[in-house]
Amino acid sequence: MMIRTRALRLSGLLLALVLTLPAITPAAVIEGIVFSRNGPAADAVVRAFADVPALIAGRPAAVSTAADKPGHYHLELPPGRYFLTAVAGDGKDLFAYHGINPLEVEDGSRWLPFFVVEQTPVTTGGDFQGISGQVLYKGKPLKSGSASVYPASDRHFRGMGLLTNTLDEEGRFYFDLEPGSYVVVARHHRQGGEMGPIRRGDLFCYPAANPVTVAAGRESRLAVECYPRDDLADFLDVKEADPRGRKETQRRASSFWQQDISQSGELPEAYPGGPAQLSGTVVDPAGRPQPGLIVTAYSAEEYPLFQMYVLRLISPHITRTDAGGNFRLALPGGSYYLVARENLGAAPDQGERYGLYEGSANHSIAVAAGRETTGATITVGPIMP
Repeated sequence: MMIRTRALRLSGLLLALVLTLPAITPAAVIEGIVFSRNGPAADAVVRAFADVPALIAGRPAAVSTAADKPGHYHLELPPGRYFLTAVAGDGKDLFAYHGINPLEVEDGSRWLPFFVVEQTPVTTGGDFQGISGQVLYKGKPLKSGSASVYPASDRHFRGMGLLTNTLDEEGRFYFDLEPGSYVVVARHHRQGGEMGPIRRGDLFCYPAANPVTVAAGRESRLAVECYPRDDLADFLDVKEADPRGRKETQRRASSFWQQDISQSGELPEAYPGGPAQLSGTVVDPAGRPQPGLIVTAYSAEEYPLFQMYVLRLISPHITRTDAGGNFRLALPGGSYYLVARENLGAAPDQGERYGLYEGSANHSIAVAAGRETTGATITVGPIMP
């Protein structure tokens, strides 16, 4: 009887010990290659950050280990949402911020390549208060594209941001800003336009200098180097064979390159009751369709009275008119102001085609969750001096 009692006590102790042990969360495996313009970067390190504050503070939740080939990395993460960056070079002066950040990590494995580019420090001057810079690809200025600036407290640095500038012929941009901390992101669409998904051959640009501090009465200047989406041959300085190997076809299904970088400013989360579909046409005063204009919807519930400052704010709902001047937006149910114009992030400028929806007294249109609203018409005309 005593032996049996001791056995029961031992079983109870073992059960209590098991119950007090922490649950083991299965880890997802993230692997890939980090490329510099000379090929795989042998000394590269990939870091995963749990959120924007951790990214800004430089506190990674996990750091990669080297794999068996130059440039290859191996990273294990519990399921969750992460911001991934890569550094390389003896002084770690090559950097990449992954274009699909924040990345949703689930069980299983995933293949993610990085393109690291050269970085330069921020300099300051006294010409104006804000941020200025030049956007480059392979050291040469981009003649088209856009740069957006976001508060450092933004959730994911997508969409048009606090302000968006079109790059000039020298790839330059200028933002007048209040003192504070900001993140700058630039983009270049090789097919033209400033907004829309980043596709094959387009350029994405996030400098390691982020976040950039703006001090009272001071100008912060920086250079922003870009990398191309899914165009390794164009990125490399040496025309060598693609080092990703035979498994590239299978790996692409789980790769960054198969995903669009949303410019909508909103992550793909389900809308309550399903999305409301809103479609319409942008025309000039003579009724002629206006292709290539940006159509933006601003919440009339968040901003009960439409005023021009609303045009400087972030909207998660942006699209562009097609060749027939038509547009379509997927929105949560609610009321919205509709604006059509050529530029983003500032008040309408002289000569710009601009128009506001005139179908109601306060310029708003109501849409219902799970339903389609058609026939919204916006008439645009050039802004007079």
